[in-house]
Amino acid sequence: MNGIYKCITENGEIAYIGSSGVTIDKLESNHRNYFKYENGYESVFRKTLREEGSNWTFEWVIKPFDCDKKTIETIEGAFINELTPLHNIDKNPVRSSIKYKRYK
Repeated sequence: MNGIYKCITENGEIAYIGSSGVTIDKLESNHRNYFKYENGYESVFRKTLREEGSNWTFEWVIKPFDCDKKTIETIEGAFINELTPLHNIDKNPVRSSIKYKRYK
């Protein structure tokens, strides 16, 4: 089960679009608390969220459904290109997953 989520600023702007197979609460916690994990990665989005986003909210764009990672990342990429979120640096999640060998 994978879905597409967005993070929205207090001004209603879309800060970030992502995909996940965890609950909305868990993925928000992962983004907000990455620095507590030994291998936590500070992306531009996570840094900005930590510094400016205490009132930003997370919600599903597409609730999780049964699909594989490549399918959800294809949909995610379409939303990124359509909605142009403020802090998505990577505009093509499928290409990145292929590059970093995230698919089995």
